[in-house]
Amino acid sequence: MKKPATVRVYNFSDAKLIITAKEKIAFIRRDAASFAPFGITATQLTDLETAANTFSDTITDIELINSQMAVTVSKNAKADQLRTAIRMVMVCAKLQYGTNTARYRIFGTDTLSRQTDSDLLLTGKRVVVVGTESLPTLSANGLTTAMLATVKTLCNEFETLTIDLKIKIWERDSMQEYRVEAGNNIYKTLLKYTTIGLSIWETSNVAKYNDYVIYNTVRSKT
Repeated sequence: MKKPATVRVYNFSDAKLIITAKEKIAFIRRDAASFAPFGITATQLTDLETAANTFSDTITDIELINSQMAVTVSKNAKADQLRTAIRMVMVCAKLQYGTNTARYRIFGTDTLSRQTDSDLLLTGKRVVVVGTESLPTLSANGLTTAMLATVKTLCNEFETLTIDLKIKIWERDSMQEYRVEAGNNIYKTLLKYTTIGLSIWETSNVAKYNDYVIYNTVRSKT
């Protein structure tokens, strides 16, 4: 069974969560004597502060997206280079066999411009194999071992970039889940502590009561 997606339990930014956590921790430390009867210790506050700092230092989704996009751009550029190298080989095959022969079609390049990454990689490797076998015949029309070596090298580089992209996608998905879980844990702990603070000051000190209010909404920009 697929794991359900982890959902945020707070309705504001991670940056606001971090600032709010540090602000409320400072208030609780100020009022430590009032919180002591409820079992809130200095160690617990330090643990929450450490969690907030760690959360603040983790890589953001914007950074992960940029990293993923950079690999995507490199992968797509390498795919274009690979197609160009394959087409150079196919010019030699076309001159020798024509385009409507079984020998030409065995290269598998008829849908080259529309092939998926996996199909393009497979086609590139097939072109190297078939081209090597046909080299004695196609050399008269310009095919060289260097051309086939270029296709092989580009295949290897393209495959590496394709794998790198999959890893980047996995890393982003994993980090997104981690950030949601970590943020939720901080918020839940913070909510517990501030609820205690609200209870302490509800009928005795309006100013301190307000110190423990958390507005779990996104403010309007109007």
